[in-house]
Amino acid sequence: MRPSDLPGSSDPQEIKKVGSRELHIAWSDGHLSVYRASYLREKCPCAGCIDEWTGALRIIPGSIPADTGVVKAELVGRYALRFDFSDGHNTGIFSFDYLRALCPCADCTGTAREFAGGDSNG
Repeated sequence: MRPSDLPGSSDPQEIKKVGSRELHIAWSDGHLSVYRASYLREKCPCAGCIDEWTGALRIIPGSIPADTGVVKAELVGRYALRFDFSDGHNTGIFSFDYLRALCPCADCTGTAREFAGGDSNG
């Protein structure tokens, strides 16, 4: 069984690198996630970027240059992607579930109401 067959999992239908600084993933439920390469680099889940024991970030938020790019993206089995970033980093394995959870769009981050002009005063 692959992870995308499990309830609550995400199954990408299309993965597209757009230039060197953006990645688009179209999910099986019709959602489109657009990621900046610098955002993915900052969210790298490898042991060098996140302490294995405490879960503490080893990367200072905002410290990844905006011009960081993805040199190469490759599938890891049928459940994840691995990126070669322009800063030389390449050890993180980004599961599809993790990538879906990282989606920075307004709907996924809960900021859709704010952008839609919703009343934030209750």
